[in-house]
Amino acid sequence: MGRRTVILPSRGALIISTDLHGCWDDFAALREHFLAASAAEPATHWAILGDTVHGPSAEARGRRPELYDYSDMSAEIVAAILELQRAYPGRVHYVLGNHDHGHVGGPRTAKFHTDEVAALEGRCTPAQLADLRALFEPALLAIAAPCGVLLSHGSPDDRLQQFDDLDGVRLSPRDNDPYRRHLLATFLCSYGQRDEVTARLLARVSASAVPVSLVIHGHDRDEEGFFSSGLRQACPVIFGAPRSHKRYVFLNLSSRYNSVADLREGYEIRRLHPA
Repeated sequence: MGRRTVILPSRGALIISTDLHGCWDDFAALREHFLAASAAEPATHWAILGDTVHGPSAEARGRRPELYDYSDMSAEIVAAILELQRAYPGRVHYVLGNHDHGHVGGPRTAKFHTDEVAALEGRCTPAQLADLRALFEPALLAIAAPCGVLLSHGSPDDRLQQFDDLDGVRLSPRDNDPYRRHLLATFLCSYGQRDEVTARLLARVSASAVPVSLVIHGHDRDEEGFFSSGLRQACPVIFGAPRSHKRYVFLNLSSRYNSVADLREGYEIRRLHPA
């Protein structure tokens, strides 16, 4: 059983990106931002917060072309992330999403297809199937950084008692006790929490790992490209936002971010595809 958590260093830079759902154009733009940032600051990290796979169906592409008119290149993106992890060891961090989870023992999702796992795996080569497992089986459930952020795919509730409890979570739900089964579900699948719930979660991570004040997560969508729930939860949106509104987050790991108010448009909150 591998580790499901990482604590980032207190120097360097951090790029945070959320759900891609098979869009190569968005992945390629993020990769260029990461490479440019790494050239300027070699201690740049990239946290990819899951749901890389499962692109739109032909029906969805026709129904909302401004959001969904792209070819599903899930397998190609997975291979490219693995290549980056080999080229930049310890700096490209992958957090498991609920769509990813279905390929490594989790529930099978239905978004654009009734069985997204079958739809993708049915067109993968053996090498591509191996890549899916190579990326998702060792994936993280959460990242904490001394700059004040906790990163996860979903926005989890407050059941977690201490940060390294996540390291005992197994990807097959039935292989976990009830506590860890709940942790797996909430870190992958929960949406926004009440502010007091997130405050309790952050306090427990702060007491057991590093001081954190803000959850940055994916899993959700907003056509404006960014939204927050209270002062403690933020979601930069790529998938499901029009091209001009897609956002990612860029942080200085030696700074401190105490709330959503510290994330400024054009500085920490950046457009994926600048005009």
